[in-house]
Amino acid sequence: MSLFKNFKKFKKRVAIIYDDNQKLSYETIIKKTNELGKKIKKRTLIIIISENSLGSLLSYIFCIIKKHPAIIIDSKTPFEKIKDILKVYKPEFIFGSKKYEYNFGKYFNIKYNFFDQYIYKNERYKKILFEKNLSILLSTSGSMGGIKFAKLSYQNLKFNTNSILSYLKIKSSDTSITNLPISYSYMLSVINTHLEIGGKIVISKYSILQKEFWNIFNSQKITSFNGVPYTYEIIKKIGFKKLKTQNIKYLTQAGGKLDLSILNELINFSNKEKIKFISMYGQTEASPRISYLDAKFTKKKIGSIGRAIPGNKIYLLDQNKKKIVTPYVIGELICEGKNIFMGYSNNYLDLKKKSGPSILMTGDLGYFDKNKFFYVTGRISKIVKIFGNRIDLEFLENKMVEKGFKVACLSDDKKIFLFSEKMYNKKNLLSAAEKITNVNIGYLKTIKLKSFPRTTNNKISYMKLKEKINDRL
Repeated sequence: MSLFKNFKKFKKRVAIIYDDNQKLSYETIIKKTNELGKKIKKRTLIIIISENSLGSLLSYIFCIIKKHPAIIIDSKTPFEKIKDILKVYKPEFIFGSKKYEYNFGKYFNIKYNFFDQYIYKNERYKKILFEKNLSILLSTSGSMGGIKFAKLSYQNLKFNTNSILSYLKIKSSDTSITNLPISYSYMLSVINTHLEIGGKIVISKYSILQKEFWNIFNSQKITSFNGVPYTYEIIKKIGFKKLKTQNIKYLTQAGGKLDLSILNELINFSNKEKIKFISMYGQTEASPRISYLDAKFTKKKIGSIGRAIPGNKIYLLDQNKKKIVTPYVIGELICEGKNIFMGYSNNYLDLKKKSGPSILMTGDLGYFDKNKFFYVTGRISKIVKIFGNRIDLEFLENKMVEKGFKVACLSDDKKIFLFSEKMYNKKNLLSAAEKITNVNIGYLKTIKLKSFPRTTNNKISYMKLKEKINDRL
């Protein structure tokens, strides 16, 4: 049970559009992956240092079709961390751009090239045993500090892709664009669904802040646009009208909670322009999508993550691990299904381990309403105690937004730190936080930043914010 087995029947249909208007058919993809498959025959571990490029996308497709386990890391990953990953995984091949030619050292030599991708052979690779279903390894938003990957199987990817196709009703005439990093599980999911059904993926190396991106967006007649909260925060600033074309059919949002005022504006825009807007929830460990809110409920159930994707199951557990059956009671969100990952990996020895349980403890807190629509309220890991007061920092962030303050919050269990990009009135900001938390103002501290540090997935990097706290102590 694997992806991309339908490529043969799509033949000369265009699969990928790159470098503004060059096109690659499904037939050519099969031909090129077969050619490379003659050079890399034996199932082996491959690391893909991914960019939004034709070579990176084809490298991923090659690994899926030819059954090579692949660790996909973003090219913006610090090179010191890439070297650490090479040490603990000892892959036979690295797929990346030519710029790495002089970085890997004398034991890594260029053996082949694959469009704009160069293939480095590790002369000191480790012969590794793999679990037969192991497909790809992806970094999770919670594992940026160390070497830790979520292991996904062929079945995980196929099941999640089929489920998404059934509820989004993606067709072979649909076209999407890489406005998020290919290494990000959400973007890979968009790619999987469109290629699995015979649609098109447009590879863009441009940011949504660049006019070149929107020129491609319009000229290539994009039918689906997919973003994280930060994506829509940026688009709000440059105008939602950028998304208004006669071709766009639907917008999706995942990757965290969108500011309620922006969400309202986005919903109003979508309804006015007769564009479907689908809010979704997921985690990399779930391959990655867990639930979705049908477009017809966006206004009535605003802020909800909706209901489970087809074939999946979500529910809540209380602190005693008992299932919650009463509406509006907060508990931990649990997901069950064939999309749940095989467990985590810290080194090559983990790659031979069998699949883990098909249950994911998400670490997210939430509740469901009387209609069984789910809502996420925060994360267990963001609950702190300040002198006996139990405080949900994510709840605090959301409430502060309602008061007009966009902040990111952390705590060292002695104080709460409120980071902001804007120069707010300090007295008003602290007063609002004091009322929400019931914590004495002396235990609240503001830190003004030029901008929030962000991960490669454009989420606020709490790891880097924590470093800023440590630097000040």
